[in-house]
Amino acid sequence: MYVFGGEDSLNDLWGYALDTCVWTQVVSAGESAPCPRTGYSLVPLGNRLMVFGGINHVSKSLNSVLHCFDLQQRRWSILAVGGEHPRARKFHAAIPCGGGFLIFGGADSGDKPCNDHTVLLRVWP
Repeated sequence: MYVFGGEDSLNDLWGYALDTCVWTQVVSAGESAPCPRTGYSLVPLGNRLMVFGGINHVSKSLNSVLHCFDLQQRRWSILAVGGEHPRARKFHAAIPCGGGFLIFGGADSGDKPCNDHTVLLRVWP
């Protein structure tokens, strides 16, 4: 299980080993971690963790950038999304789906509910 950032302007990544009940900070080999945020989604896909959306603690704006953490290389990257790009949102749901992931709901910058969904399929190399 993994946890990224959250309140208090954090952008650290932690892993929890279910068999030993121990938390360990996952240190990135690069310097391109997503900015501190809350209200985002983190979706595990194979050996990668996808981070989408949320409220940027620095600019106080919503984010629609797709970040990826490669668990083997221990590096963050920003992924380009082709085709339909999900609009910026906070407090949405996201689940693995068909080799990619599905984003649903949440709220926009005016706190208006987002009643739409987007499926991102194989957007990474």
